[in-house]
Amino acid sequence: MKLIKNRGLSFKLVLLFILTGLAMIIVLRLFNGGGFINRFGKLLKPHIYHYYQYIQQDIGTPPDLVKAQQLSDSLHLNIIIRGKDVHWSSNGTFPKKKLLLNQHHNGHPNFQIGMYQHHFVVRISNPSYTTLFINHRPNDLDSPWKILFHTLLGILLVLVLLYFFLRHMIHPIKEIQASVKRIGAGELDHRIRLNHHDELGDLSRDINAMADDIDNMLEAKRQLLLAISHELRSPITRAKVAISLMDNSNLKEGLSSDLNEMEAMISGLLEAEQLNHRHQALNLSEISIKSLITMVISNHFPNKTIQHHSATDFVAMIDIPRFQFVIKNLLGNALKYRKHPDDAVSISSQRTDAGWILRVEDKGIGIPKQHLNHLTEPFYRVDPSRDRKTGGYGLGLYLVNLITEAHHGKLTIESKEGLGTCIVIEWPRLS
Repeated sequence: MKLIKNRGLSFKLVLLFILTGLAMIIVLRLFNGGGFINRFGKLLKPHIYHYYQYIQQDIGTPPDLVKAQQLSDSLHLNIIIRGKDVHWSSNGTFPKKKLLLNQHHNGHPNFQIGMYQHHFVVRISNPSYTTLFINHRPNDLDSPWKILFHTLLGILLVLVLLYFFLRHMIHPIKEIQASVKRIGAGELDHRIRLNHHDELGDLSRDINAMADDIDNMLEAKRQLLLAISHELRSPITRAKVAISLMDNSNLKEGLSSDLNEMEAMISGLLEAEQLNHRHQALNLSEISIKSLITMVISNHFPNKTIQHHSATDFVAMIDIPRFQFVIKNLLGNALKYRKHPDDAVSISSQRTDAGWILRVEDKGIGIPKQHLNHLTEPFYRVDPSRDRKTGGYGLGLYLVNLITEAHHGKLTIESKEGLGTCIVIEWPRLS
């Protein structure tokens, strides 16, 4: 068995087809052999006559019922004797239906053969009485329907065994398929555990090697991005110091705004890469959600029309600075894309059985349907032509989604053009 297991898949399939063919031949041979036996039986009919004549002679005339019973037991026959003064059966039963017997072709009028309920029957008559010999064992081979039934049953059995064998053989393919889906979904640390020495084993090892290469490339990209982001902070800091010494206030204000945006973008990139890292831990703390939302509104949007609808207060375990970023970003987007400057946006929190829900809703310009699935992609903007004051740099919702996923939550965005946008975040309970 171990020798076959270590063979290639093509060898196993060829071997399977050979064994299946042999099994089919054996089954057909066994059950079609009944036709040969049936034909051969016709040649034995002359000898059958003499065989039963000898039994009849042993019984004697008049019939010796004791002797008949002995012959019935030893030859597995039901012997029935009928005459003027005898009506006897070796097993106490008599045919309930009329016997359809044929006279032997050799011209023995006292000898007839036939079938009764799938039993072979011989009748021998003389002027005094008639003797019936009924074979206890049914001659199933004389029934073509039974031949067909047993043939199909044998073939079905072979096919069932073949099905389970093939199912066992291709089961590793399903394991590989499931693992590929997990790797494709982003679980780059998942590996296929398949200890086979055939093509499937080679395939699993190649997929694992591919996952290693992808993981290494992404890690190298992360490290490069982090290194560049860190290195850019130093010249930006020096540039900000130099700008502070300038006399031209208009030029100074423009350059300072550009540098602030560059610094914000670098901070966003660093935060994104830290959240993307599988080993990044959250700094969880217990805090009142209602109080935290109120604090963010008062610190960042003190004069904006924001409706806070958190009726009940509750404590949750979250990463406070990152949650503040989430609230600030969502409220900032909602305020930015209002139809009118005086339109209000709403924010609410609600406890659920699984955790709690944060909801931010506006009645603004809305987002086209084709963009909804791309809003959490890095650097994605609905309108690439927007300037930096209105369009941002496309990292806000990307970071919000990363923070949500880091808390094992779920972000949902619903929007209709001209009617507004609703963003719902489901936060599970963290301990």
